Amino acid sequence: MLLTRCGTSATAIHTVRQRWQAAFPALAVKPATRWLHQTSPAHSPFTIAPLPERKFVRVQGSDAVSFLQGLMTNDMRHLEHSSTVYAMFLKANGRVFCDTIIYKRPGAEPADYLLECDAAVAPRLEKHLKLYRLRKKVQVEQDATYRVWAAFKEAVQEEEEMPAASDLACPEGRLHVFKDPRLPRLGYRVLTDEQEPNECKTRLKRIFPEAETVADSALPYTAFRYSLGVGEGETNLPDGKCFPLECNCDLLHGVSFHKGCYIGQELTARTYHTGVIRKRLMPLELDAPHRLADCDPEALRDAEIKNEEGGAVGKLRGLAGNRALGLLRIEKVLPEGKPLTINVAGESVVRCRTNKPAWWPKEMNARP
Repeated sequence: MLLTRCGTSATAIHTVRQRWQAAFPALAVKPATRWLHQTSPAHSPFTIAPLPERKFVRVQGSDAVSFLQGLMTNDMRHLEHSSTVYAMFLKANGRVFCDTIIYKRPGAEPADYLLECDAAVAPRLEKHLKLYRLRKKVQVEQDATYRVWAAFKEAVQEEEEMPAASDLACPEGRLHVFKDPRLPRLGYRVLTDEQEPNECKTRLKRIFPEAETVADSALPYTAFRYSLGVGEGETNLPDGKCFPLECNCDLLHGVSFHKGCYIGQELTARTYHTGVIRKRLMPLELDAPHRLADCDPEALRDAEIKNEEGGAVGKLRGLAGNRALGLLRIEKVLPEGKPLTINVAGESVVRCRTNKPAWWPKEMNARP
């Protein structure tokens, strides 16, 4: 009798369980044995590289926000809920003067900002800002307190999430970690006031213990950045020779089309609203980069890029190993796969190819 009752009860429970799982499949309990053989995908390691060619200009004062708001492409109000913002400073004709990442200065009072830019640009940026200071209550000066490092992953699993910058704190407070405001793939910017490189590397390894490589130069980061098609600094964004939307400033969250006026705003807004952006910075992969190793850097600057018919499709904007950056005519190089050549005047012709960056909108073409 007892066995019969137990058997009936077990059957009834099994039937109820089946009906419940059929009614609520999303809540169904999976057999525990499935989890015993499942392992989470291995996360790719960080690479850490110093960026010695990046320096800071400090802007502080009660009018700092309104002062910068009228000079740069992005909206300073973003810093009310973020610690970094990407932007560009333009000339009056709408061409790029320089790019910058703006940080809230660590441990400082409100309205105290650090503007990261190329070391060669820093004196010119300081002069540029002072030119427009007028009676604003701001102080502008170069700041040598901090050095910049980049921490990035060359390969990222689709389901892998990058930890929040606030979770990557240094116990001694000598390192300050910020997520790169342009793209998640670019990882983190790390500001440090530690001047001794070896000590700085030790502290960085505490924050990124799984890092495989701590580089001695910016080359690994530059090559990685080129592989994504992201320009940075005067080499990639030459002063007065390019426009912000051609440099993907809009796609890198570096321009606001809802704020008020700023220097160079008229042409930028008109170009965006007409929708005609024929050229953009794009990644290039070279077949034989060693053939350009001995070329004069000045000859490489603005080297012409041609298609297989011999027609010019763009210019070279940067080279790092087998990776390069080109300002290319979108309709002439997409869809990807079309063979291209880099033509250095009187020296070398190197085959290369480009591709549409994965972070571009799917419908991106000459008229985004």
